[in-house]
Amino acid sequence: MATFSEPEKAEAVKNRLRQAGINATVVDQSELQRYFFMCETLASQKVYVDEKDYERARQFLKDADAQDHLLSNQVCCPQCKSVRVEYPQFTRKFITTTLVEIFCFLRLIDKTFYCQDCHHTWPVKVALRQKTDRLNWPVPDNGVVRQEKG
Repeated sequence: MATFSEPEKAEAVKNRLRQAGINATVVDQSELQRYFFMCETLASQKVYVDEKDYERARQFLKDADAQDHLLSNQVCCPQCKSVRVEYPQFTRKFITTTLVEIFCFLRLIDKTFYCQDCHHTWPVKVALRQKTDRLNWPVPDNGVVRQEKG
């Protein structure tokens, strides 16, 4: 139903769903990430509802978000808007994950978010490109060189 990095945000969504009469639970996957993958706990708080309540919960959250911005810190895919997001991007089901983690530790592979629906991956941080003029020289802004996405 929803994915967050902060437990407080996931609990708030769960509590609002329960107030609306929809049974919801929060599953915390941070222990697995913290100790097995040796990484920060991003997209580790998952809010689940029963399958029979999914459509009603989705509509309720859409309406609640319009009023209270309840889902403003939700982690979702930038391409398809799915909340079925994993971090890091590799599966947790096989022993080869340990080998991949060694490559990540050695900085040979970067950890990224992974969408389970459209299989899109994206970085945790967006690299910023320095703002330049037509000749590709850095453009200072009051003595400070500004950065722009790119």
